[in-house]
Amino acid sequence: MRILCVLLAVACSSAFAGKVSPTLGVDYRRQPLYMNKEEFQCLDGTKIIPANQINDDYCDCPDGSDEPGTSACPQAVFFCTNVGHEGYYIPSSRVNDGICDCCDGSDEYQSNSCQNICDELGRSAREERERKATVARNGFKIRQEKALEAQKLKKEKEESVIPLRAEKDSLQPQKQELERIKKEAEDREKALTDAHRDKWIAEKFEKKKSAALGWFVDLDKNEDSQVSVAELQQLPYLDSDLDGKVTEEEAKHFLGDVDAVDFSTFTSTVFDNLKQSKKTHEADKKERSSDDLVADEDKVEDLSQDEEDNDDDTMPPHDEETQHAIEAADSARKAFTDMEIKVNTLESQIREAETFLNEDYGSDLAWVALKGHCFELNDLQYIYKVCPFDKTIQKDKNGHGETNLGYWKSWNGQAPRKYTGQKYDEGLQCWNGPKRSTQVFIECGEQNELYEASEPAKCEYQFKFRTPMACNDPDKEEPMHTEL
Repeated sequence: MRILCVLLAVACSSAFAGKVSPTLGVDYRRQPLYMNKEEFQCLDGTKIIPANQINDDYCDCPDGSDEPGTSACPQAVFFCTNVGHEGYYIPSSRVNDGICDCCDGSDEYQSNSCQNICDELGRSAREERERKATVARNGFKIRQEKALEAQKLKKEKEESVIPLRAEKDSLQPQKQELERIKKEAEDREKALTDAHRDKWIAEKFEKKKSAALGWFVDLDKNEDSQVSVAELQQLPYLDSDLDGKVTEEEAKHFLGDVDAVDFSTFTSTVFDNLKQSKKTHEADKKERSSDDLVADEDKVEDLSQDEEDNDDDTMPPHDEETQHAIEAADSARKAFTDMEIKVNTLESQIREAETFLNEDYGSDLAWVALKGHCFELNDLQYIYKVCPFDKTIQKDKNGHGETNLGYWKSWNGQAPRKYTGQKYDEGLQCWNGPKRSTQVFIECGEQNELYEASEPAKCEYQFKFRTPMACNDPDKEEPMHTEL
């Protein structure tokens, strides 16, 4: 620093005296290249010029390196030394342009009109650096605590997954045997219940045939073994328009638009519809309290009364053998289901442990502390939420539900600071646009805080998030981790 100050003093005093020092505007690390009193080699290596042509306000080198302290070369740069603050480059075209660009005023050496405010700026910068260092130090302490907890949890997961796998493997043969028993029981159950149902259907059909025969015989007035349209026209309850007579069209409706049907067709397609029509007619008749009965109707009603009274669609109870088979199948199903639930639970626990062990939570595992938690930001219209390693969400304050802005995909911070960014994608599809996605920028903070959310492009969101998990040790010259 002492050498730097001396060099700066020499350069500035020479410039203010009317002669520009050859090292004015030169980064102190490059100043030895300008110290030769005989000659100077352009920094791009293209030319060698006399040393007295450095900073002579005439551009000799193609790269402008001979005029760092004047505005002669458009491509040259001037280094502001800024002792007490931090040095930086400005274009040489800004030298002596009447505007103070360097905090030490060295770019305006001809007018000497700029005050040196580097100490003041440096003090503010140092205070900000100290503030950030305090935040980093406090955050790093929290991170270390969380890292220890995570490492302990990792060890527990590693130790737990071994017996879980062993238990699952030991249960697989039992599960297979229970599945075999279940299948055998269900096959027997199906065979017996199917036989019971088939028997009931057959009996029911015979019962229906018997009832249908009574109707058929009564309706077949001419005994030609067919029921015709004319014969159906004698049934008042087929008078659908209630005009006091049954038309040919009304009767044909029940015969399927044919003139007559035999007993087989009558049983399969006509009988049920006639019965239903009669029941509907009877219900309507009771409502109207009408005594207008027709003799033919009374006769059919009398002939079929017993059959209708016994018309029951309820299947009778199973016999003892079938009921026992059903109970055995129920028991086998329950035993298999219980075992399946047990195996599935073990598999879920194994997957959860393996997912934990395979996920990238940083070299010290500190990021585990954020898993399973969500952090919110209340904006004017929306509530934004980030759930690390899971998803990002936007919720309308007016209560229109949550919108998925993306599922966890990966770390995507720029190397070597991998852990400064997270990507979430495959969110809810935008109308006439892409699926929503979120880029989360992460920085060191003493608390977990989602503090900014924006949508710089359609359906592409950006979150800014602070967390102690992103804090490195500020007392180390080189960060212990690369998260920052």
